[in-house]
Amino acid sequence: MAFRCLFHVHTRHSFDSLLSPRRIVARAGALDVGALIVTDHNTIKGSLAARELVSKDVSLIPVAAEYQSEKGDVIGLFLRDEVRSRQSSEIIEQIRAQGGLVLLPHPFKGHKLDDALLSSVDLIETYNARCSIEDNNRASALAKKWQLPTIAGADAHCFAELGAAINEYPGPAPRSEPQLRQMLLQGNQTFVAHPASPLCQPYSQMIKAVKTNQPGLFLYQAKRLALALARGGR
Repeated sequence: MAFRCLFHVHTRHSFDSLLSPRRIVARAGALDVGALIVTDHNTIKGSLAARELVSKDVSLIPVAAEYQSEKGDVIGLFLRDEVRSRQSSEIIEQIRAQGGLVLLPHPFKGHKLDDALLSSVDLIETYNARCSIEDNNRASALAKKWQLPTIAGADAHCFAELGAAINEYPGPAPRSEPQLRQMLLQGNQTFVAHPASPLCQPYSQMIKAVKTNQPGLFLYQAKRLALALARGGR
């Protein structure tokens, strides 16, 4: 049986999610996920909380986070400490100083791509459940051009999105984080995708609007949600 990894998940420690770490870990276990990678916005708090819930089913929960920078989001994997900078080169430097991996999520969504950034990346997210087919295809071509291993991300902010993309790796299951790290870098995986309802995106943006006190954003996303509901959630 393939080893399953659920990557790119947000907890209530992100500004656009209300999911509790306990609920996420429980769902991961129900999905036969052996490794869970929580990537909250600008903080490792969610992955640390999830890590405390490691079980025989979900046995590997490395510390990770998705950091905002002037060139777009950068994910640090296998961290020990919080990354404080919001400048891309410094974020990467601080991830490296901890022995972590640098991952580029959804490269064609909110990024300013250049050689300096791409030459510092260890992995590229080539399937993001919230991105268009076109952007995911472009991400795959980018990873191929730079000869980088790939990973699929659920980019889950809502419960329904937790199974949106799951990586499946052949061979024996990793028993430690160094083994998981090596498995990710080999990139020899397939993934199972179950796209979630488009209602999730405006819903999570409404959460963001409330948490960050942006009434205009809330009204705009509420209209998007209402239109999606009128179309039957399509």
